[in-house]
Amino acid sequence: MRVLLLVLQVLIMCWSLVAAANDSDWQLYKQTATVKVHFRQLDKARLEINAELQTQSKLGAFMHLLNDTPAITNWVDGAERAQVIAQVNPHSHVVHSYFSGFWPVSPRDMITQSIWSQDEISGVLSIDIIDRGQDYPAQKGYVRMEQVSGRWQLTPLTEGGVLIQYQGQADPAGKLPHFIGNKAALKASFNTFKNLEHILSRYQEPYPGINEKN
Repeated sequence: MRVLLLVLQVLIMCWSLVAAANDSDWQLYKQTATVKVHFRQLDKARLEINAELQTQSKLGAFMHLLNDTPAITNWVDGAERAQVIAQVNPHSHVVHSYFSGFWPVSPRDMITQSIWSQDEISGVLSIDIIDRGQDYPAQKGYVRMEQVSGRWQLTPLTEGGVLIQYQGQADPAGKLPHFIGNKAALKASFNTFKNLEHILSRYQEPYPGINEKN
């Protein structure tokens, strides 16, 4: 599975998916009827983001989308391109993701390893993200993001629905004013999830190894 992430790539991550995004330390950034984005400040450099989408989709559709690396610019806000640079095993890939800059923000890149698994009883699909940027040389013209970690979690709902949740964090690194970096990350997360809601309809096929529970 050629997981892009990043995600997110500019979409920035942490290890444990917190279901209670309405805890006192979480703040709502923006929401629609189907998309919600919350955030909290971990320290001066790192913002933690919790985004979710409830939609009609197969679990396998999300996996197929992540495999379609050339399509990253169609849904991941700010992404330039992504490349799978190593396949650890059928459930784990290492991906190099590139993100465009805007004044005064320089282009960023990150290298992450994704590991996916599915709970046999609940059908919940999880994709953990590990930072591998320190294992590869820096790219000229890009600032390497640091301390990237996170998780995607897809929970089957009734009648073909699925709850897609993403929580993560990263240090954008470089000389970047925190208020600019935070604003850009939140905007990118919200736009990415709105794009995700629409693009998934193109990938509604079963995925090998994924059990559709609804």
